[in-house]
This record gives sequence, C-alpha cells and structure tokens, in this order.
Amino acid sequence: MKICKPLTVFYSVVALLLGSWAHAAPDDGVSLPEAIRLTLENNPQFQTYQLRADALQGELQTAQLKPGLRLSSEIENVLGTGDLNWFQGTEITLSLSQVIEFGDKRSARTNVVNQRQNVLQAEQQILELNLLSEVATRYIELAAAEETASLLEQYTQLASDILSNVSARVDAGRTPEAARYRAAAALARVELDAQSASYRTQAASISLSSLWGGLSSQHQSQTELMQIVETADMQSLLAALERNPAIQVFVTETRLKEAELRQARSQRSSNIEVGAGLRHLAELNDTAITFQLSMPLSTKRRAQGAITAAQANLLRVDSERETAVLRMKAQLLTLEQLRLLAVNEFTALQDLVVPQLNNALAATRVAFENGRYSYIEMSAAQKELLDSQLALIDAAARSHLIRIEIERLSGETLGRSSGETSQ
Repeated sequence: MKICKPLTVFYSVVALLLGSWAHAAPDDGVSLPEAIRLTLENNPQFQTYQLRADALQGELQTAQLKPGLRLSSEIENVLGTGDLNWFQGTEITLSLSQVIEFGDKRSARTNVVNQRQNVLQAEQQILELNLLSEVATRYIELAAAEETASLLEQYTQLASDILSNVSARVDAGRTPEAARYRAAAALARVELDAQSASYRTQAASISLSSLWGGLSSQHQSQTELMQIVETADMQSLLAALERNPAIQVFVTETRLKEAELRQARSQRSSNIEVGAGLRHLAELNDTAITFQLSMPLSTKRRAQGAITAAQANLLRVDSERETAVLRMKAQLLTLEQLRLLAVNEFTALQDLVVPQLNNALAATRVAFENGRYSYIEMSAAQKELLDSQLALIDAAARSHLIRIEIERLSGETLGRSSGETSQ
C-alpha cells in the first residue's frame, strides 16, 4: 500500500472561505488554499504514515509466504560401548520436511494485514481532515490578529490627535494640566496595545507557517473576516457524520477485527508436517529411506481463547462506534448553537452597536474640539467604540472557528451555496 498526500480528497474545510478568500495573495501574503497545499505537501506527519505503510507492506510479504522447507539431520549410536564402540553402529539421518497448513491460515493472516492497511489509510484521512481544520483555524487566528492590529493603529492616530488637541487647550489655559497627562498616558497605552497586537500577529504567522515548516513571521492573510457564511442544514450535517473519517475508521476497524476472528478460527485446524529423508546405518553399511508425519493435538481447545478474545474485540468496536456517533452528534448540535450565538452577537454589534457608537464618537469629538465636552467624555466615547469593535472582531472570529469545527465533525463541505452571506 502506498500512502500519498492527496490534495483533493478532504478539501471540505477549504469551502469555509474559498468563495471570498481565494483571491490572489501579494508577495508577502498567503491565501487559504495555498496554506492548505503547503501543509499537505510538507507536513512531516505524513512521513510517519509512509513509514508505517512500508512496514505493513513488509508484513504483507511475510504473511503471503508459505511455511518454509526444513532440513534436519540426526546422528544416533555415537561413541557407544561393546558392539557400538566409537562409530561402528552410527546411524545418520538427513531429512527434508514441509508444514502443510489447513484451515486457510495463509489467506486469513494475509487478510489481517490487508485490513490493517485499510485502517492506516482511514487514519491518514483523519489526519488530513484534522490538518485542514488546523490550517483554517490558524489562518482565521492570523486574520483576527491582523484585524485587531489594524484597528489599534487607527486608534493610535486618534489618541495622538486627542493629545495634540488637549495640549493646545492646556497651553491656552482652558483645560487643567491633568488632562494632558491622562491623554499622554492613553496614547502610551494604545501604542502598547498596538505593539502587542503586532507581536501576536507575528506569532500567529509563525504558528500557521509551522504547519508546513515555514516558521515565518511575515505572512499575511487574505481574508474577509467580517463576512459570515452560513452552514448547511443541520439535518444534512448530522447525516454526514456517518461519512466522517473518524467514523469510517470504525468500519475498517470492524473489518480488521473480523479478519482477526477468522484468523483465530483458522487455528482450530491442525497443521501437518510431512517429510522424507535418508538414513545411513554404519553397522550394516546400508542406506534406507525414512518418512515422517507429525501434527499437534488439542488445537481446537488451544484456539478457543483467541477466538473468544477476537469476538469480544469485534463487539467492542461496534459499541465504540455507536458511542462516538452519539458524542459527535451532541457536539455538532452544541457547536451550532454556539455559532448562532456568535453570529447573533456579530450582527447586533455590526448593525446596531458599532454604528451608534461611531456616531457618538464623531459627535463627541466635534463637541470636544469646540470646547463643550471635556477630555473625560471624549476618552469614554473612544473606549466604548474600541471595546465594541474588538468584540465585533472576536465574534466574527468565533463564528468562523466554530464553523471549522462543525466542518471537521461532519467531514462535509458546508454551505454549498455559500454565495449567500449574512451580514
């Protein structure tokens, strides 16, 4: 079996934002499809699967072999006494034997290795899906960090303008000196926050590029973070759980346990070892042909323990599969409620809260510059708007991150008609 790194098998997560995020990236930017391609081509975890596949291929070659021929020799009546003194009565036997397997043992053990290969393929598909989910998650985290950094840069400029205005009013004797100190402190604080956001952006870039071994802090996302994409119908997502690789692996596990049960049952049939050889009798100076036949006894009783264990393991896989499906359905329903909560928060902030606070800040700034409002009113209006805009970014990021997890659980392409978005 050859483990490869397909670029198209589990691209469900790509559909999360391909409709709006797939445009070309600049030289220092990386698009989501490009990040996925780099990860699938360069992530070192795939090398482990290739090595495990090579090991199973070796086991398969071994399992397909018939029992080997056995060459044996035997010397009897050596260094005796009397008539058998020294080598006078020596008997030398040289024989060749072969084990004949019954119960279709070779086919049974070959099938076990084949099913282990299928399990490995299913596990690789789970890795691919998880990696795609991880790429999209880190990509959104980078986008959110960039959005926050950009917002804080704007507020740095606003805080600088306010400090200049306050300083002019203090110099003119219209405002107490304390207002200048507070405005300077506010500027220093927002500059610190902007610097911290820049560091977090670089860290997010490193975290993303580490998935393909890049370790670069200069990558930029090409996103529309504030565009919320709806998920598919929940009933279709619940039905899609059965096709999730994490559930499909139980199917391959079941086939593996069935193969192991068949192999255990094959051990109830005894093998027979047959052979023939030549025996030289020194006392008679003659040579004779020998035949041998041997077989173990009580093989059915000895195989019963392995059969019982294989049957229990088979039933255990079925039970684990039912438990996993139930758990994933509960997670899917819970995540959808959390996603709707994030979308509702995003919509309220974007459509109601932020526009009103924008108007409030603009009006407060006009009044502040005209001397009708003090620095305290101006600072409060600025902080209220900043907090709301940061909450808006957080809500948008949460809605996308939860949606990624929903896609990972369902293993399906969500929002097939994702041209429609909710703002």
